[in-house]
Amino acid sequence: MMFHSVKCIQKLRLNYNSSLINKLKYSSKPSLQLGFNPKICIVGSGPAALYTAQYLLKNLNSNNIRIDVFEKLPVPFGLVRYGVAPDHQDVKNVINSFTETLKNKQVNFFGNVSIGTDLKISELLDAYNSVVLAYGSMGDNYLNIPGEKEFSNVISARDIVSMYNGLPNSEKLNIDLSGQQAVIIGAGNVAIDVARMLVSPVDKLAQTDISEFALDLFKTKNKIEHVSIVARRGVLNAAFTLKELRELTKLESVECRLDAENFSDINLDKLLAKLARPRKRITEFLYNLSKQSKSSSPKKVIELKFLKTPLEILGNDSKQVTGVKFKNNKYDFDFKNLNANFDSDEKLNSIPIVEDKGKNVELMSCSLLVKSIGYKNVNIDSEIPFDKKLGVVLNDKGKVIGKEGLYCTGWIKRGPRGVIVDTTSDAYETAQKLYADLANINLEKPGAAKISEILRERNVRFVDKNGWDRIDQAEIKRGKEIGKPREKLASIDEMLKVALEH
Repeated sequence: MMFHSVKCIQKLRLNYNSSLINKLKYSSKPSLQLGFNPKICIVGSGPAALYTAQYLLKNLNSNNIRIDVFEKLPVPFGLVRYGVAPDHQDVKNVINSFTETLKNKQVNFFGNVSIGTDLKISELLDAYNSVVLAYGSMGDNYLNIPGEKEFSNVISARDIVSMYNGLPNSEKLNIDLSGQQAVIIGAGNVAIDVARMLVSPVDKLAQTDISEFALDLFKTKNKIEHVSIVARRGVLNAAFTLKELRELTKLESVECRLDAENFSDINLDKLLAKLARPRKRITEFLYNLSKQSKSSSPKKVIELKFLKTPLEILGNDSKQVTGVKFKNNKYDFDFKNLNANFDSDEKLNSIPIVEDKGKNVELMSCSLLVKSIGYKNVNIDSEIPFDKKLGVVLNDKGKVIGKEGLYCTGWIKRGPRGVIVDTTSDAYETAQKLYADLANINLEKPGAAKISEILRERNVRFVDKNGWDRIDQAEIKRGKEIGKPREKLASIDEMLKVALEH
């Protein structure tokens, strides 16, 4: 079931890691011999779901295993389809591996089925030997400051990402790009993605699978020239990856800026020697960026701002956002006298951040405010043991606590954070747990036969693999006609018409 609210936010960058993926698909562990044919249900069709399926297919292939994948939307792939930025087609190539998995004759697809509404978890547990929850995040985090819900054009990054990726109904997003200044609160990969999309040349975007609605919006109404990406913590805690940052600095006709003051209290040479290599590389890159001379009249600007906490969102009498007030922060730490190593982000994040009372409250003007502060997991069925505070299903290494036969993986297991390496590791751990438990049971379950009967009785118009293939072919054909890799169908009704009315 699609995250329905792309990312951790921090994003979810789908860095392709072939070694871990091969570990999932081609484990050397001998296939388990069971005395029955296991029926497995996976709720969700994104990376966490399909990496789990790949592992199970490999290690239970001699048992006539059947895996049924359920998705709220008529189409699979969740985060990869609707979360990865359109100009990152190389990242979306992982869909090829997932397509291979879904087209396996031992795998069924049930699209347009909402678990918790169309089907209950108890019904899935009755029909399957094991049920894996692999749906992503469906809600937003909030700033909880004055003005957040009062003014127009205060928008979550999830909604903008959904819009430019063509998530059904996302074209209804009320967004105004007629002003020149945008502020993005949050400094993860999603924030970088949104900033890049707002200032990228439209002719480059036209060659991607960006939604038709978003492309027309960017082409005819986008006047944004200055984007500020603002983080509460400091330059040493930047949550984006070096790959994303580099890409930002190479945008055509765009100048990327960082104030050198961010490094004024840091003994950089001494600190770099104490950082882990990935953090060292990002820090060096940011330092070099801060030393670059600024153009007197760049066409467009992206500015990175650190150590600022939003206090209040401001607007005019027409209820349109006009700016944000920030208090300034500082590290409560002496970087001039370093003794300890900071060889992990956890250690860097433990450095206290306090208000810098020597600086005045800062006002940043903007006509668009984007909140990129992470996603929020939700419980889709009251039968699922769920920790509301942590936003995760209660589990022990992927096995849901107190619910026999129920498992979880991905964001719903660990929280909405991390990259593809974490997703593959999660899937591997959960699948191993499920794999071991199957050895202790010997019970045939009805699986898809029973569930299909229930769905038809309830008049649920579900999409199978053939229906999904018809949607896929229609989108590719539409895209080819206009020079794009695909043109996504924009609505559920349109998808169902192509999938079911043939």
